[in-house]
Order: sequence, then structure tokens, then C-alpha cells
Amino acid sequence: MASKKSLYILATLLLIALSSCGSTKTLTNKEYTQTAVRLAPHVTQEMLSASYWTARIKKPHAVKMTKAEISAWNKEMFHTTLAGNDDFYLLYDLRTYDSVVSSYEIRKNMIRYSKKHPWYTKKAGETHTLTEKDWRAFYTAMHFSPLGDFAYFSGAQNPGVDAKDYPVRKAITVRRSNLRLVPDDTAYTDDTAYWYDDVAQNSGVLMNEPVLVLWESQDKKWLYVQTSFCPGWIHREDVAFCTDEQFARYFDYTEKDEKTFITITADRYVLSDEYAILHDDKAFKGIPELFMGTYLHTASWEDERFADSFFQRKPYACYIAEIPYKQADETLGITYAAIPAGICTEGLLEYTTAHVLEQAFKPLGIRYGWGGMAESRDCSEYLKDIFRCFGFLFARNSRSQLAMPGATVSFDKKSVATRKSAISSLQAGTIMGFPGHVCMYLGESNGKQYAISALGAYYFDDPSVFVPIDANSVSVNTLDVIRKNGKTWLENITQAKAFANDGTITDHSVALNKKWKYASFSKINTGTATLFKAKTNRRNIVVAVNAGHGTKGGAQVKTYSHPDKSPKLTTGTTAANAIESIAVSDGMTFADGKTEADVNLRTARLFKAALLKNGFDVLMIRDSTDVQLDNIARTVISNNMAAIHIAIHYDLDAKTEDKGCFYCSIPEGLRKMKPVKTHWKESERLGTCLIEGLRAQELPIYGNGTFEQDLTQIAFSTIPTVDIELGNQHTDTSTEALQTRANGLLAGVLAFFSKR
Repeated sequence: MASKKSLYILATLLLIALSSCGSTKTLTNKEYTQTAVRLAPHVTQEMLSASYWTARIKKPHAVKMTKAEISAWNKEMFHTTLAGNDDFYLLYDLRTYDSVVSSYEIRKNMIRYSKKHPWYTKKAGETHTLTEKDWRAFYTAMHFSPLGDFAYFSGAQNPGVDAKDYPVRKAITVRRSNLRLVPDDTAYTDDTAYWYDDVAQNSGVLMNEPVLVLWESQDKKWLYVQTSFCPGWIHREDVAFCTDEQFARYFDYTEKDEKTFITITADRYVLSDEYAILHDDKAFKGIPELFMGTYLHTASWEDERFADSFFQRKPYACYIAEIPYKQADETLGITYAAIPAGICTEGLLEYTTAHVLEQAFKPLGIRYGWGGMAESRDCSEYLKDIFRCFGFLFARNSRSQLAMPGATVSFDKKSVATRKSAISSLQAGTIMGFPGHVCMYLGESNGKQYAISALGAYYFDDPSVFVPIDANSVSVNTLDVIRKNGKTWLENITQAKAFANDGTITDHSVALNKKWKYASFSKINTGTATLFKAKTNRRNIVVAVNAGHGTKGGAQVKTYSHPDKSPKLTTGTTAANAIESIAVSDGMTFADGKTEADVNLRTARLFKAALLKNGFDVLMIRDSTDVQLDNIARTVISNNMAAIHIAIHYDLDAKTEDKGCFYCSIPEGLRKMKPVKTHWKESERLGTCLIEGLRAQELPIYGNGTFEQDLTQIAFSTIPTVDIELGNQHTDTSTEALQTRANGLLAGVLAFFSKR
């Protein structure tokens, strides 16, 4: 019997011979039909149209989810982790990233050298295996020496060794770009028999995307950035640094007025410079190529700046949209261009099956691009860009996408017949896949089931002729085609995922309910807190963590000091005997220049992470730079959603050294007032537990660990509550030092509940 290798060679020669025969337009053998357009087995030319599949389904134009529902789905993504890995979130809300990043956090995500998984490249036409010397050259290029020594890439990561903090900078991409695993454009492979995929490619990132800049290469030509879906090295010329206010504009498109932006719906489109508003800034290099899923902010044609901006032309059927570019000083510049209405939609497309299929077929035949290489897409990026047109924020890779929120159909341990029956019940446009690949279900025809995807290779659906087809294209195929493991796609599929309003999405945001007791005393309450739930060993105990300050305009508003409108008992930010107190003060500035609001938030996030790992749910009152909640709103939300409330602060005093930690104990007069008299003893016990936890971390303690203060937080609280002061303006604000404080607070919470 002939070997599989000889059969493969024979079949390949047969196909070459047939394809070289110019006398016929259609080439046929038993298992393969090729017309003028190359087709996968059992695929006809009419199947290459979205309308073919749309015509076979009921209600293709019904809206499956509203923009508000998609917005809730996106927020759920920020709370979803991979099964078995509670530290790996599918998406990162970049607005909740700290202002600094530790050297450990930077280096732990960078690729590491592995002898077991070598890379190869071509040198002078010869295959070269990368050695440790080559990888050391990578690390030199990465400017890795300030982050730790080479051992960190080949061995254990130690977060406590030589940990340093570096500033995080905000930026916007000014063109579609690549995220690389190394600061290098050289193509590498991990399989010398297959050079098509560049394994150094991590992902593509569209224009107008917010990114956080964490590090830069030694030659400063590359930046190591964090996107919402993954980190990677990007060409410095492809991003422009921006302000906090500019950065905030590039989020939550599902919540924006549809008149304020457009979404590119064409697969990709090139506009000549005559579409751009001319200006004198030589830094503007022209309009970048536009790719599907790109969001562009719009302006009004009534703006006098655009009255006569185009040579002898008034661009009808066009939007006027912002085009970002990198100015000479590396900051974000904005110019404008006319964008034809035929390549975009105002706002977002309605999420219907018909629209999903229409978008899915626009890249048909486009080359496969591993990790977004060659300005193209792999299977997961293909789906990500399609669903961006509706406002969805997808995870990066196939495994993560199959873990996203939604109605899940599992095919684990199911027979082929059961699988086929279950897939028949799926709607067209449902995503499904197996480890290493995701695709979109199209429907059935002539007893076969079909999918569309950006795919690499597959094999003929006859196991006796194991012929690989390096399609490397966006293609339609049946689920009968075979993988390298010898099984069909149907046999390999592990999950299908449908996105619809099926009640599976949890709203993690918590707003102030005006019916709650004391809510009417609040004057700043348009913001929301966020509820995080522990993934394992849940205690069903919610701890409210309140990062003090961080409410813009809060210092100019006053609220009553006490529910009975009596005067304040002690002095503080607001003087004693005041009937009204500052709603939210601005806080102080540390000796190292950091703001208290920022350090409070960094500490609160470390505390949150520690609590979640220990089974506590966490109500983060503030998880961003600004939250529009005054101190009363923060307290009332905590009263109704949490078991205890801990506010994190640092004190301002006249000292020239760190005076240590203390909590604000409750004055005698306040202990007799409603509602304080119902909880003051437990509040004092909580404060004592926190101080002892901090003391156990060998942190300095101020005096006996207490200082009497009449605070709004205490006066309006109905649950055990503590304002903990973790030092003063001279306290070390490094991540390592703040982590020690977070550990101490955790120990205090554990002690409090263990003795309850």
C-alpha cells in the first residue's frame, strides 16, 4: 500500500497537471471541482454571496441586540476571564489602568526565550535557528536591562526583585499597524516546513485606537503598548501621544450619538489626498488606508472651516471626518477628510443577521494574515473587525473568543450525529470553533453545513487522500473538510457562541438609587460604582473599596455634614461647626509630585485584587480617574450593596517624614447620632483590625493607630465603615510599597470577618 506521503505527491502532481491544461475552463476529479473561481469542495459559486445565505433564514433583518445591550455585553467582557485562569481577562478597560507600571508588570508579558520552542529565520537564503545569543540581542533591542536581568526570560518571575515604577503614557494609533512580539520586522517561523506565518506577529491594531505606552525600545523606534485586547511592540511613528481628555473620546461608541462618528464598513479602502483638507503641517503624511471596523469622529459641513476646502468640488454623499496624525512633537494632531458614504455607516450598523453576513463576505478571498500580518487578518481578527461594525469589543484569539459572554452550545463528548443536529439549530452568523480556529456558521445546503472564515490550511474531505490545501484565504467551506489531526471540522468543533439578549449579561455598574435612605442628600451622583465578583472560593461578602477624592468639581459643591443637619464636630477639610461640608475635596499632592487621588486609586486596585483572590466580592466606588459621586453618594451606595465600607486616603500634615498609618475613629458626640449609633462599635473594630493588619506588615503606625474625625462617610453610613489613612505626603508611593499596604488591609478584613 502506498504511503500517505506518496499519495500526497501523486495527488499534487495530478492537480498541477490538470491546472496546466489550457483547453478546459472546468477541471474535475472525483473529489475536487475547480471553475474559473477556485472553490473548496462542495462549494458552488453562488454560495460566495451573502444573499444566498440570507435568503435561507427567517427574519434576517430582525435586530438581535440594541446598542445599549451591546454596551452591557462589552462591559461584561471586562469582567470575564479564561476558565482556570482568573488573572487573564479577555479585555482590559484601558481607562482603569494605573498611571505607573512596575518593571515586573512590563517584563512578565514580554516573550521569553525557550530552547524547546525555537524560532527560525532566513539568512542569505539559509535557514538559521535562533540561539540564546540572538535572543539576547532581542532583549538589548527591548531595552530590557532596566527591567531585570536575562534570567527573567528563561526562569521564574520574581515581582519583588529590583521592582521599579515607570510612567504610563496615553496615545492614539494614527494608522492601522502591527503589534509584534519583538521590536523587529523580520519574519520568523517555528516550523521550517511552513514559512507563511510570521510567529513574531501578535496582532493588528486599527487606526484611532487608544493604547497605553508602557516602554520603548533602546533605539526608541518601537513602543511597547497595551491595547484593550493584548500588548505588543508597535512602530513609534504609528502612534501619537495625547492628553487625558483626548484619550477619553475613543471609548464607548455604543453609547455615543450616532451623528458624531462613522464606522468604516468596506473591507479596506484607499483615499487619495484630494479627499483631505489641505493645511500647512508637513507632519501630515496623507490619509491612511481605511479598514473595516475603524471608527472616525465626524464634524459638520456647516462649519465655516470646510466651506471652500476642496478644489472646485463640494463633496456630496460624503461625511467630513477627523483623520489623526502624528505632529512633529509626537502629539496627536487632527485634520479632516471627506469620507464617501458608500464605504461607511453613520454610527454603528444595526446588529442583524443580514448585516453580519454582508460584512462577513466583504473580505472574501482576501489573504490570511497570521496575527494580522501583511495588513490582513487571521481567523479571530476577521471576526473581531466584522463585529466591531456593530459595536462589539471582541477578545483577540480563538480561545478567548470562545470564552466570551453569550449563549454557549458545547459539543464536548457529543457524537457526530448530535453535533450535526445541534449545529442545524444555530442561526447563521453564529461563531463557533475549536482550539486554534474560529469561524462563522452560514447554514445548510444539500445536506451539508457551511462556514466562512479566514483559514490557513485544510485537507480534502477524503481521509484516504490526505492532501493539504494551503488556502490562506477568507473562504467558504463545509464542516466536512479535514484538519491535520485527520478529523473533520465537525468532529473538532468544541463550542458555538451566539450573541443575543438572552439574560446572560450581568450589569456590573451600580448607580445611586434615589429611593435609598439618605440618597436625597447627595448632589453629585451621575457616576457609577463597579461590582467585581470573585471567580473562586466566593464568600458572598461584598467589600466596598472607596479610593478617596477623584470627583471633578467636587470641591466646589457642599452637602450636609450630618443627616440631621447638625454642625460638624471636628475640624478637617471642612472646619468644625460647619453645617455643610465639601462634597469631595481634591486631596493633597505627595512630595514626589503624585496626586493623592491617583495614589488612592492605585492602592485601591491592589487591595481589590487581593480581596478577589481571597474570595471577597468588591464594590469599587471609583475605578477611574474621575467618578461623579460625592461622599454621600459613595456612602449610600456602599450601605445598600456592601457588608463593610473602607475609604483609602493619605494624610496631609506639616511633618517631613512618613508619620505612619491610622484610621479615623468616631467622636463621642457622633456615636450617639442616627444612624451611627447602630454600627459605631463594629466600625471601630474594623479600624482596629485594619491597623493590626498593617502593623503585621511592619508598616509604621501613627500613635495608637487612631485619630478622631467627624466625616460625612461616617455620619451617613449604616454599615461598618472606616476611613483609613495609610501615611502622609512623604509616604513611599512605589507599587511595591502600596502592595504592602494592600496586603495589610486584606489581613485586617480577614481578621474582622473571622471574629464576627
